[in-house]
Parts: sequence; C-alpha cells; structure tokens
Amino acid sequence: MVKVISLNSAIIPGTVIPMTQDHGNIGRWIEDDLEDKGYKVNRGKGIDLPKYGLEIKSRLRSSTSGHTVGAMLSADIINTPWEYSNIRDKIQRQYRVEYDENILTGDNVVTEAKVYDFTCNEIQSKLKAAWEYGQAVLDNYALVEHEHKPKYIRGDDHWSYFEKQERGQYQYRITPGAMEHIKKVSTNTNNRLFEFGA
Repeated sequence: MVKVISLNSAIIPGTVIPMTQDHGNIGRWIEDDLEDKGYKVNRGKGIDLPKYGLEIKSRLRSSTSGHTVGAMLSADIINTPWEYSNIRDKIQRQYRVEYDENILTGDNVVTEAKVYDFTCNEIQSKLKAAWEYGQAVLDNYALVEHEHKPKYIRGDDHWSYFEKQERGQYQYRITPGAMEHIKKVSTNTNNRLFEFGA
C-alpha cells in the first residue's frame, strides 16, 4: 500500500496564521488554506483528506490539554467496535500543524506541518485498549442520565481517555505525554513510504 509521507505545496513552517485561537478557528483556517492550494477537504463525517488517507490536526505547542481525536455519543461508543469507529479512522494517519503564539501581534506562526503514521501495532493496541475500557464504563452507565455520567473515563495506562461534553457527546483524547511518545514511534517507523502531493 502506498502511503503519503508529505503534502507538496501545502503549509510550511514560518507561515503566519493571522488570528488568535478561538473555538477551532485556526483548524478551519488551515482547512481553507489547503483548499486554496488545491486539496479537497472533507468537512463532513470521516477523515479530512480522504484522497490521501489523512486527518488534519492543529495544535498550539504550549498547550497542556489532551489531544482531541473526535467525539461520539455514549450509546454509539458502546455499540461500535474500535475497528469500525470514526475515532479509529481519525488516529491512523494525520497531517499535524503545530504553531506558536506571538503575544505581541496576536498572530500565530507555524512551527511544524508534517504527516505522521500512527498505524503500528504498539500505538493502535494502546488506543484500542483505552477505547474498550471506556466502552465498558459507559455501558455500566447506559441507563443513567447524561448529567450523572462521569466527566472523565480513563484506564491505568494514561495514554488516552474520554471527556464528557455539554452537547451529550464524549471526546476521545490522547494525553500530551502519550502523543509525544506516539509521534516518536511514528517518526522511527521502518514502514516503506512514498511521497505524494496534490
């Protein structure tokens, strides 16, 4: 299988993002910028760049919050095996854009725009285990009103966890420490990769 390892003529380090972070606006700016450069971005359900098998993720480098993969209703989490979940699809291969905030100007500057492959067994088995732990916990609360369900659901490995949202969904999130490990494993992979571009 041919796998994309970079996006030609896409976002480059040093690019100025002319806004401060506010409710996902930088992620939307990145999607708009990629579309302007000829990439077809999926704004609906599923991964963001289906032609390349990539999910787009943006991240402020100084952020200490968990990395959000996606969100689902608790009933859907309970009834969806990891292998068939939208969450799994979004954490296979990602185009990750990281940026630093310029406090003086209010702009943000891209520090990294890179494709990561998270498909190796070491990564996926840990993410699957956290998913299945969350499924079991949520199944125990299946008949409980949303406001009485737990805010956080996490196992013992500290890789990933579920966080309850006001809209009735649970976000599946990866801890910052685990993401750094996942990125290192991805960078060191010996998979045969081939470069493609738009």
